[in-house]
Amino acid sequence: MEFLILASGSKGNSTFIYDNGVGILIDCGIARKQLLYKLGNLGFQESNINYVLLTHDHYDHNKNISIFDQRICFCGKGCIKGIDSSHEIKPYKSFQLAHFEIMPLSISHDATSPLAFIITGVNASILYMTDSGYVSQKNRKYLNNLDYYIVESNHDVEMLMATKRPYFLKQRIHGDLGHLNNEYSAKMMVELIGDKTKEIVLAHLSEEANTKEKALETYRKIFNQNNLEFDNIKVASQIDVVSGGNYED
Repeated sequence: MEFLILASGSKGNSTFIYDNGVGILIDCGIARKQLLYKLGNLGFQESNINYVLLTHDHYDHNKNISIFDQRICFCGKGCIKGIDSSHEIKPYKSFQLAHFEIMPLSISHDATSPLAFIITGVNASILYMTDSGYVSQKNRKYLNNLDYYIVESNHDVEMLMATKRPYFLKQRIHGDLGHLNNEYSAKMMVELIGDKTKEIVLAHLSEEANTKEKALETYRKIFNQNNLEFDNIKVASQIDVVSGGNYED
């Protein structure tokens, strides 16, 4: 399994997962030209996108979902207008796409039917989870000891509160229907990773209320506090592609 985080952040999100000749795109919040340019630079083309999963209906995730035939798209209820009901995903009911097993999880965000996905290929499993105010105990039962994690680390709380954003917006971001902060994300991952875990990628970082350095510093501090040695932590980017899995081999 290999994965390419093509874009991650409030200006657009898209991730490509490829395994055993089959490709899944998660979200298309970037322009088609940008999507194909980034894939092309890494040896892929549009025909390699066999299926598309949509996490939720916010613009930075669904901006260009309409460029794809709805027959290859799957989403939560009400997220894509006119899509066949058989392609509307029910949380906690796994389904197959080619050889992939997809386990959709209901997450806490102020959007229509927001989802995270555990995607299991031939020899590896990956979590894709962003845009969630918290992670329930029910969800955590599914998340232990996966091979790869793409997980939100949106903001540093002090940096968020120091911004000039309106107070209601700060509360929205930091609340149960908002986004995971660095400390919450790191403490959660301390509980989840195991001997199978190869890589963590921190995703959907705020440009105004976080930095790559701050997110990594928080993770390292909390991992050290818990006597946990794990160095393979990357940070996704709004601009640059971040790759992982077998693509790195």
